[in-house]
Amino acid sequence: MPTRIFFNPADSIANVHDYDEAVRQGQIFREKQIDDELVIAKGPHDEEYAIFYAKDTKPADHEAAQPYQVKKRLN
Repeated sequence: MPTRIFFNPADSIANVHDYDEAVRQGQIFREKQIDDELVIAKGPHDEEYAIFYAKDTKPADHEAAQPYQVKKRLN
């Protein structure tokens, strides 16, 4: 079962069509922000991969929350 996590889409720091490019950009952001875990995720109807700070997770009942499937965590 894939891990689902909720985010406000407006909180994404990048949106990328290619998974490998999303990982590369996430690693670049990660190097700049050592203390923050990043999540690469994809929404159920999205064609793009979104990169979020893990600390921006929202509860499922938050008004702007949308479910995303976690593809990779960058600790």
